[in-house]
Amino acid sequence: MLNVRQIEAFKAVIETGTVSRAAARLCVSQPAISKLIQHLEQDTGLELFERSPGRIRPTGDALLLFEEISRLYRGLERLETAAFDIRNSNGTMLTIGVMPALSTGFIQDLIVEYQTANSSARVALHARSTMKIADMLISGGLDIGLSSHPVDDPEIELIPLDRRPYVCVMPHGHPLAARAALTPQDLAGIRFINFTPTSDVRAQIDEIFSSAGVQRDIVTEASMAPSICAMVARGSGVALLNPLYLGAFTELVTCRPFTPTVSSEVSLLLSRHRPRTSQVARFIDLARAHAESLSPALGTPLPGTGRVTATS
Repeated sequence: MLNVRQIEAFKAVIETGTVSRAAARLCVSQPAISKLIQHLEQDTGLELFERSPGRIRPTGDALLLFEEISRLYRGLERLETAAFDIRNSNGTMLTIGVMPALSTGFIQDLIVEYQTANSSARVALHARSTMKIADMLISGGLDIGLSSHPVDDPEIELIPLDRRPYVCVMPHGHPLAARAALTPQDLAGIRFINFTPTSDVRAQIDEIFSSAGVQRDIVTEASMAPSICAMVARGSGVALLNPLYLGAFTELVTCRPFTPTVSSEVSLLLSRHRPRTSQVARFIDLARAHAESLSPALGTPLPGTGRVTATS
């Protein structure tokens, strides 16, 4: 059976042209090289060199064997490169699915931190509904998902990251900003931007106002939080939102605590049947650390201002 030492000796002789130079390259004696070559010829049944006093010349069979060995070494080099790339996230794309509500702030901060820690990391971000994210995870179209909607699927694993109460979001200078905290009664008759009826949180919000006997002036319904944020910032009305939905709108709106509490939990989504790669594991660790670094009071006003607190 061929062994690595035989192949190394043969390769060195072909590349250097002499037994002496091959021995010097491999830091062994010339007799050791000659013995390895002889064993290789015996094991392969091939005459690999024509020998004459002080000279050795490869046969045609030797050159054909050398071509195969060269391909083998190139393959090993590619394997080493692939292992390095996988270990360091080089050239491999991390595909992330995120619900639109979290696509303007939270996930962007995570990706920036991830790529700062892994400078060669590549990320593909797909804004999709939570149901679509789950389907894509199961089919292998995504590595990881991020959502604040519940997922009841035995094939999906949820890793909770953050839970916080919704706040009342309003344009800067709104009369309600003068109050430290708000209740349903404070929003009676106020222009209100609501989620569409298909939203998971819509029923919770409506029930709070219904139980309090409060009628809001619902001027707009929207299915996506970024649209609601944009309309609030432009003065269209007020809304109840998870502070993590604000993203780029954080500095464009004023927030106040709201009771009774409406809350949602932001979680990472993973397929239970797909092994975690090292890059997915790193992203999970980073996401957990990022969530822990968020201010517990995110979405409440800073003392003496109408602006919301930012992440720490």
